[in-house]
Amino acid sequence: YICKKNSQRMILNKVMCVGFVFLLFVGYGQHKNQYALDTNRIHNLEEVVVTATRTERQLSSVPLAVTLVSNKDIKRAGTTRLRNILQEQTGIVFVKDASGFEGIQMQGLNAAYTLILVDGFPLIGRSAGVLDLKRISVNNIKQIEIVKGPSSSLYGSEAIGGVINIITDTSMKVRHEGSVQYYAKGGERNELDLNTNYTYQGRRLGIQTGMNYNSSAGYDLSPDSPRMTNDPYENFTGNIGLNYTFHENFKLNASQRYYQQKQHVLSNTNTLKEYNSNIKLEHVISKNVRLDYTFYRTTYETKSMFNGSLSYYNQIAIRPEVRAIVKVKNGKFIGGIGTSFDALDRTFFAKKESFETQYLYGQYDFTPSKDFNLIVGARYDRHNKYKSAFSPKVSARYRLNDWMAIKSSVGFGFKAPDFRELFFNFNNSAGGYLVYGVRTMHELFGQNTQVIDQVSKDLNPENSIGYNVGFQLQPMPAVKLAVNLFRNDIKDLINTAVFSGALPGVNPSTRVFYYENRSKVYTQGVELDASIKISDHMSISGGYQLLTARDKEQEALIKSGSVYFRPTPSSSSQRLTMDAYAGLANRSKHTANLKLFYQNYKHDYDATIRTIYRSKYALYDTNNSQGIIDAFDKFVRGNLLVNTSFSKSIDKLAVLQLGVDNLFNTTGAKNKNLFPNTDAVLNVGRTFFGSVQINF
Repeated sequence: YICKKNSQRMILNKVMCVGFVFLLFVGYGQHKNQYALDTNRIHNLEEVVVTATRTERQLSSVPLAVTLVSNKDIKRAGTTRLRNILQEQTGIVFVKDASGFEGIQMQGLNAAYTLILVDGFPLIGRSAGVLDLKRISVNNIKQIEIVKGPSSSLYGSEAIGGVINIITDTSMKVRHEGSVQYYAKGGERNELDLNTNYTYQGRRLGIQTGMNYNSSAGYDLSPDSPRMTNDPYENFTGNIGLNYTFHENFKLNASQRYYQQKQHVLSNTNTLKEYNSNIKLEHVISKNVRLDYTFYRTTYETKSMFNGSLSYYNQIAIRPEVRAIVKVKNGKFIGGIGTSFDALDRTFFAKKESFETQYLYGQYDFTPSKDFNLIVGARYDRHNKYKSAFSPKVSARYRLNDWMAIKSSVGFGFKAPDFRELFFNFNNSAGGYLVYGVRTMHELFGQNTQVIDQVSKDLNPENSIGYNVGFQLQPMPAVKLAVNLFRNDIKDLINTAVFSGALPGVNPSTRVFYYENRSKVYTQGVELDASIKISDHMSISGGYQLLTARDKEQEALIKSGSVYFRPTPSSSSQRLTMDAYAGLANRSKHTANLKLFYQNYKHDYDATIRTIYRSKYALYDTNNSQGIIDAFDKFVRGNLLVNTSFSKSIDKLAVLQLGVDNLFNTTGAKNKNLFPNTDAVLNVGRTFFGSVQINF
């Protein structure tokens, strides 16, 4: 009866059904009094994060909105891809743009405004403004740190919305001997994932290596389309890390990562290769002063077929940096100086282009008492191809009493124009359109007065100011609550625009697109996170985000009374009011997650049930109201995804795991009738998987 579906209570019934089954399951095998809460056995281990301040800080003491995903959380989920872990976190949604590329949306901001790091260094390869996170395996991840709100004061460009730092495991847990781990996972659609890791630690030298092989036969959510929704692929990841202690005050840490993918699209094979190299020297000058010398180099190369011709994308980034950490009375100072060199050679550029940036940053972390913490920082970035940027930030935390603290931050963020927006020269003759970067537009048509009048030769960096105010509450040892209110105001947003006029040598019927600084948008809302430890065996955690995301220019048009729409195709035009304004595309007003975890120590097994909810959202204006989305447009229906897994340890030598992703087979098939020409509205159906991990 509980599990029975009906049109009005389907989502609620699913949640009740999952909870009921979970409670029945965990009750089996429990011995007497295991349901009783024993507060003496609750351990509040302090988790340490580094991304928010670039120094080690206890998670509970950081005056910023930070989420930590531990290695234990990753293993519980049973996934091998980073994307699957991130989509279960509060305030993070994966969305697809009109071209089919999928990226992270955080606090309502597009994927281009979230900086993705690996061990503190940025990933490259934003061919369409987003990063393909499917190329990141979780086989060697220690933890994932998510910092929400502008973080350009420490990390520079692309950190308008926040930072996601993937920290690999360089800890050497054994001494003078080796440790080997094998992992294999298989699932439907011929999915296969193989991992092996080796760890060694000697007196001075430590080595850790890992290899991952992942492949899939792909899947097709729209058989009527000539292309598969997800094409068959096979990829390989290899990484090696080492540390060497020259002296107790002088240590070397180095890591190398190589990734290769082959994707089979129709009769062609597309390839992707990525290489990351990171070297860090830690030099302790005295008990209060430490210097870090880092050198990072990464390359990203792709080859694919486009309109019957070979297309390539080759990018390289080099970043040397010197960072100082100085302990002072009641605080700590961190400062750094470095340079960044980025170069890109791709099919749709006239020549290889490069960016050079010099930067300087500093931050003072002041803690005059155990109840108060203040952090003040700023960064200056000087660029060779666009205007420089200055990014200050202030954050503070004050503990009101033993169970409540308030924290707040205000900071500036920026995103520099990318290569595409400056140098693109894309000709899609089959589609009847051209796309030019602003520099290319002036190089090709610089004598045209219409180009001079319409198209700016330089673009300003997109910039924002972000506010976050939150509360941390722990009314009892087993209960933790966090509330965060946020607002992000972005101006000089870079959008595509249509050129109005004639260009020499261009067919008048061909649409010409270029880039311009135009829009001003804002996102605001509230995030709630809670965790409850019911007993030593069972815990529940969950999160919720309420989001408003709007364009200020669209708001002004609506308030002026100049926007009209048709509620239905046959009805007369009506004036649009603010009450009916739905805001920016692809944003859901409500998102939520809920996780139930159970562990049976007596029989050494655990189980999880994890749910993800996203409310309805619109893809674009469907009733011709000047591109503005309103309540009468077509909306993608809200959906609930439920994932579950079960793990059993065998004498600490092996771990067996079974699981189901999308337990209720929520495919979104009804959305296909509303949006017949896109697969972005569909979900992968129910997927079963199994895995085994062997330790030596």
